Amino acid sequence: MIHFTPPQALELGPIIINSHGVFFLIGALVAFFWARSRVSLRYRESIESALPFMTVGGVLGARLLWVAMNPGVLQSFGEFFKVWTGGLVSYGGMAGAVVAWLLYLRYWKMPLGELSDAMAPPCLLGWGIGRIGCLLAWQGEWGTVTDVGCAFVGPDGTPRHPVMGYEALGLMLAAPLAAWLGKRFGGTAGISLFLYGVVRYFADDFREYDPAGLRFSSQMTAVAIGVLGLVLFLFRRRGSSDSSAASPTR
Repeated sequence: MIHFTPPQALELGPIIINSHGVFFLIGALVAFFWARSRVSLRYRESIESALPFMTVGGVLGARLLWVAMNPGVLQSFGEFFKVWTGGLVSYGGMAGAVVAWLLYLRYWKMPLGELSDAMAPPCLLGWGIGRIGCLLAWQGEWGTVTDVGCAFVGPDGTPRHPVMGYEALGLMLAAPLAAWLGKRFGGTAGISLFLYGVVRYFADDFREYDPAGLRFSSQMTAVAIGVLGLVLFLFRRRGSSDSSAASPTR
């Protein structure tokens, strides 16, 4: 078992720098540079411009979903904006980032399929790196109690599954797998969504939820994301097949 003490946050006046923020920032930068390398030169500047929109959309979506689940926070309007104190839901962050991305592409009339396929695996990798920050934060993102050798023993002395570590590792492995499968079969964005759903579903088996019923709703959301990814993959594959069939023979 691994005895673990969460690192203390760094306080700079009213700003608190914690492992959540640091690792999600690192993840965003890694995702940005990888995504930039996966698109043609004509779209690299567009990827650079999209990153701030996706970041804001992700944080806003994550916060909105948390507030929807904890409406009491609205008693103090200013508390809504204190995202550095915690209170973010990953599904909301994913939804917010995706909506920002789609709106950005639509506004600038850029190819949805091509750029989404380029962006999807880097997003998996960035999200996985960010989850390392969740593991280090520890508080509120515990795994279930266990006696396995890789268990983390936190300040309370209870050995638990390092579930955020499982999810981080799963997503970081899913990223190159999605890129490889997409290169071979096409439909990279759909494959990435499918793999995210698979990783999240199985990681949730080791996560402690309060109330316990949240595990079921979280896993069903993961299933829905996985099914959506599979549908998108098949749709792209069918579209590619139809285009090939329609091309004149030379």
